[in-house]
Amino acid sequence: MKILVADDEEAIRKSHRYALETTAQLIKKECDVVEAADSVEALQKIKTEKFNLILIDNDFKDMRLKGHLPGIAILQIARKEGPNQETPIVFCSAETFETLRPMVERFGAVAFPKTGYDMESAARLFAEQLTKPKT
Repeated sequence: MKILVADDEEAIRKSHRYALETTAQLIKKECDVVEAADSVEALQKIKTEKFNLILIDNDFKDMRLKGHLPGIAILQIARKEGPNQETPIVFCSAETFETLRPMVERFGAVAFPKTGYDMESAARLFAEQLTKPKT
């Protein structure tokens, strides 16, 4: 399973990696984790590489980079073009989460708040997304 973890915070990427180790045990498959530390890199990977699961932040602090986008815009682009139009996406964000939730769900992603991050819950959610039947 190839999984993209896109977040500008190293600590969050590390938490996702730990949760994905548990996910791999739950689904009994190896998880190859690919990381993106800024929105430009995340968008490039989403547009060019096929993933089994994408975990994406909203508030990338890379506004100095040409092509910077918030995660919600990257989610919308992923659903419209490229190889990940049907890929399960877990949208992890801490700020204004309830405001973003309707948009996240409208674009077929699962909302998972970073506030109070629980690795066991995250691992179960990631496993569920990786094993759910394709519609």
